[in-house]
Amino acid sequence: METFKKLPLGGVDRRAMVAALAERGLSTAHDLLAAQRGAITSQGTRIAPDAAVLILGGSNGITRAVAAHLLFGERARVYAVHYDSEKMQIGGHHVRAMSAAAEREGLHARFWNEDATKPEVVTEVVAALKGEVRAVHLINGIAAGATKRYAEHGPTQVKDLDVAFDPVLQTPDFSRPENIRKVGVVDVEVATEVDIERTNKFMGTSTTLWASALGDAGLLVKGESVVAFCDYDYPPDDPVYAMGPLAGAKKLQRASMAEIREKYGVHAARICYPPVATTALGAIPGGLLMYALSAQILLEQGHYRDVMALGKASMGIFAPGWDGQDLYLDKEYKAILPEFHMRKATLTNLDLPGAFGKLYG
Repeated sequence: METFKKLPLGGVDRRAMVAALAERGLSTAHDLLAAQRGAITSQGTRIAPDAAVLILGGSNGITRAVAAHLLFGERARVYAVHYDSEKMQIGGHHVRAMSAAAEREGLHARFWNEDATKPEVVTEVVAALKGEVRAVHLINGIAAGATKRYAEHGPTQVKDLDVAFDPVLQTPDFSRPENIRKVGVVDVEVATEVDIERTNKFMGTSTTLWASALGDAGLLVKGESVVAFCDYDYPPDDPVYAMGPLAGAKKLQRASMAEIREKYGVHAARICYPPVATTALGAIPGGLLMYALSAQILLEQGHYRDVMALGKASMGIFAPGWDGQDLYLDKEYKAILPEFHMRKATLTNLDLPGAFGKLYG
């Protein structure tokens, strides 16, 4: 198969993207939130009025969906620390749209556009929480890792799709068949020590960093507070996830759950998601094919859930009957993996665009 270079955001022209964001970013974010509000309803959670949910993320993708459901469905107090370029990314516009809607409805939403791994940011946010709430729930959705492999595994190539992205929403655009430009293979490089260190910092130890600060401030309440992180339960033979810094960071993160649970007496768990059509997915070698083909199969079977539906299902960690165990929102996805791999193995450009017909429109 043809080898192609996996370009950021599908190779969108950056100058045009910056102009489009400046012109239409905020109105697009407002329109999207307004359209999605109809599907946001209370899931009957029990988050105390003097408690808050702190999200590491919250400006895009899964964590934006979680923040929206917490605010407008559960009427919970939401604090979030995201990290976006105001000129180059849609996240800041999503934050402004949510904040304005929350203010109109008398809800509490506060966002910091800062690096959540900086100690001074942790100190500032925890101080603000300490002055306003009694208890805190923490959801870590930081996604900033090296999608590469460890040196012992060496470089490789994986099958993937070349897909056009929406230049404003910055998500892969599967709405039209012509946006799926080709199927081929992309390179997966070897991670440097700097890549590994950075991935561990953002995705491996960040939950512990925040849990320690919140615990020391008395904001993690025994038997009440929930500490969770957004996870992908990758197969052990995955050539990208299982053989590089992403796996190492996730192992650190998973180990931290038991330590946090033991130290503070809180509920600590993973929320495991299937692949979804987010900005972050586009950076993962093989990620766009993983999403598109699994989504096609799930749509055929009537089991597909989009980002907002998964955000709603995430409210399960705050449900009165939740048992504190990991929340698996990827069961249907895992069930179709044999079919996914069979179709992936035989997929060629001759199969386009028909192989993804359920995604269009």
